[in-house]
Amino acid sequence: MAAGGAFEACPLCGRELQPTRVRAFDRLITGDGPFTVRECRSCRFGVTDPQLRGGELERYYGAPYCEGFYDHADAAPSGLLERARGRFRRRAAARRFARKPFASPGLKPGRVLDVGCGSGELLAHYAALGWQTFGIDPAESAVAAAARAGASVHLGTLDDQPWPAERFELITFSHSLEHIPEPLDALRSARALLVPGGLIAVTLPNWSCWQRHLFANRWFHLDLPRHLQHFSPRALAVASTALELEALDIATSSTVISVAYSLHYVIAGRWTPGWKLWLAYALGATAFPPVAAVNALLGGDCCYALLRRPAGAATS
Repeated sequence: MAAGGAFEACPLCGRELQPTRVRAFDRLITGDGPFTVRECRSCRFGVTDPQLRGGELERYYGAPYCEGFYDHADAAPSGLLERARGRFRRRAAARRFARKPFASPGLKPGRVLDVGCGSGELLAHYAALGWQTFGIDPAESAVAAAARAGASVHLGTLDDQPWPAERFELITFSHSLEHIPEPLDALRSARALLVPGGLIAVTLPNWSCWQRHLFANRWFHLDLPRHLQHFSPRALAVASTALELEALDIATSSTVISVAYSLHYVIAGRWTPGWKLWLAYALGATAFPPVAAVNALLGGDCCYALLRRPAGAATS
């Protein structure tokens, strides 16, 4: 990595990163920008430019992101729209957790670690199935929320995690890997924490999807500059090969929020609670059936991978 936090080459395969037409602003919190994305044409892996790190990124998270947008706060949401949005998110999360890669046939309960656990919704899902639940997150509000949900949570990152090697049967990255500065290092650390034969489940936005091209700089899942990396199914396959992980399943999935929130950015320009958000929800719900049909043909707005550490593999 060059000075200033910019990758000189693709962190997955080492090939040259090419410029794209993406020039997007932080539409969720600050309005800062524009930020761009460079792409490896071989891996179909995107890298945000500039790559903000550490203290530079703090102002793009904080209370507006954690307590406001993601509802990590203990207080009940106020207002009809906020309560409706909370119910919508909980139902959408329950449906997502019941599908691949988080629902794996034949997987017996054990110890699960959720990296970037947020409010602990995914861990609560696993706890109800009989798992011992552990989380890790750099946000104090997220750690507190996940702890209230019953998980054992570490405040920090995989760089300072407290667990011994070969501790977990399952490690999940639910829309968190794209926020991590060194994604291969994070997956390598997760691999070392897995028991032989253990699984890594990853889900994140699909950089190569048709919705990204349609909505362009107003595609909700860009989320610049918080999303430092932009994966595709091809990029997930390249990463799994580089880390000697067996890819059990790599595919795409569809979400309602991508359509609704992208339309909201088209209508309002940036996150704007009120009637414009209500309108985007209505339009998104109406548009989702035909969008899902197109997703079935061209690929969904998210992609996922279920990866296994080979049973005979040593900790690396």
